[in-house]
Amino acid sequence: MAKLGRPLAMSVDERRKEIFIIAEKLFGDQGYDSVTMADIATSVGMSKKTLYVYFKDKKELFRELVSSSYIWSDDAFHEQNLTAIQQLKNRLKVCAEHVLSERHIKLCRLIVSEHRSEPEITATFYEMGISTSRNHLIDAVKKIEQQHYVLKLDPEVLADMLFGASIAKPFVDVLMANQQINFSEIFDTIAKTVDALFVEHLKSCE
Repeated sequence: MAKLGRPLAMSVDERRKEIFIIAEKLFGDQGYDSVTMADIATSVGMSKKTLYVYFKDKKELFRELVSSSYIWSDDAFHEQNLTAIQQLKNRLKVCAEHVLSERHIKLCRLIVSEHRSEPEITATFYEMGISTSRNHLIDAVKKIEQQHYVLKLDPEVLADMLFGASIAKPFVDVLMANQQINFSEIFDTIAKTVDALFVEHLKSCE
């Protein structure tokens, strides 16, 4: 029988992901304030000294954890060969899938529960999460030429209207009432809302 070789060491990125997964579970189960760096190190299976090599303190760890949950890969939106309006619909769908994911909902509940004692967490969550997602939608709206607008409003206002009409309500429903998510209905609402605010095919002037 061939001898098993020594397991390959994890890369820095792989180790950080492992720390994020375990820290996120501990924060969710026990609350941010109750979890120490020693708790995280023990659960990961490393010394506290080693954990501090990756993160200088718990706040930095949490900040980067939140940030990592909002990192979009270069091809996340799959926008090749799509019109600007189709790209907007696609971005809304991707944002909906992320915002309404089980992981994101758990993070949101953690933020809400810890807001009073750790207001910096809320600021981090807004900066790294909500603001970043909103900017993705604003950028998509800006790609649409003005003649396609039904309402002559700023891209920022239109992006907020789109998010509010298609994603905000189901987000509140699942966050507060733990209701079942129906992505088919959400995607249908996204399509109808975008079509109400933008005209894909303009009538030619004869």
